Amino acid sequence: MFRWMNSRENAKYRICFRPFYGAATGIVLCLLNLLCQRFDLGQSCFALIGAAVPVLMSGGIYLSGFMNTSETLAERLSGAAEQKAAGPDRKSDAAGTSAGAGTGRMAGYAGTYGVIAAAAFFLLYAGGLSTIRKDSQIVLLGIGYMISRALYGMAFVWFPAAGAEKGEFSNFSPRIKRALRIILSVILALCFCTCVMIEPIMGMLEALLCMWIWTYYYYMSKKVFGGVTKESAGYFLILCELAAVLFVGLFGKAFL
Repeated sequence: MFRWMNSRENAKYRICFRPFYGAATGIVLCLLNLLCQRFDLGQSCFALIGAAVPVLMSGGIYLSGFMNTSETLAERLSGAAEQKAAGPDRKSDAAGTSAGAGTGRMAGYAGTYGVIAAAAFFLLYAGGLSTIRKDSQIVLLGIGYMISRALYGMAFVWFPAAGAEKGEFSNFSPRIKRALRIILSVILALCFCTCVMIEPIMGMLEALLCMWIWTYYYYMSKKVFGGVTKESAGYFLILCELAAVLFVGLFGKAFL
């Protein structure tokens, strides 16, 4: 089995297992919740530790992409504001400054906007987890991890890759892309159906929310980067999971 997966051609199918990594994250959060209830550690303990679980289980690779992409988006926004304030005479100078802002940052070091985005992510994520108390909410959140990772993989076989950074899935043959699209689409459909079966209204809204963020990710990546990159994919994954935990927590607390 492992020899088959490690071959150069078949290793590309490992993308199909990413949703199951999300399921493992959901299981760990479920066990953490049971542990906190068993020893009366409180909801705050579950929320604070739980916010770090997805990051620790992924090794921080997705959070790194989220921080770098947030930095790029913030620099573009601040550059546009500088151009508007400078007027037509200084547009070219402001544009040059904005374009060079990201390149001056040393590799491996986070920028100010990236750190702010990461801090906001952890605070919001912990806040969302603090409102999760019912078993159905935990299950929906766990399925949300599978949905986000299925869409993460589907982006590389559906969306165009960026010209400067083709990404690890851009050189797939049409046959492999077609197979991956079918497999990931089936996994995604099963996740959507399971959500609807557990809580019809919440499940349907969670699915629509994830698809809306996926659509935003497509247009953002195409406009800013010219296509999908590994870092923008990490940005999508973190944003999708943050939206899922906030929705499941706040909506579930209000209506379940």
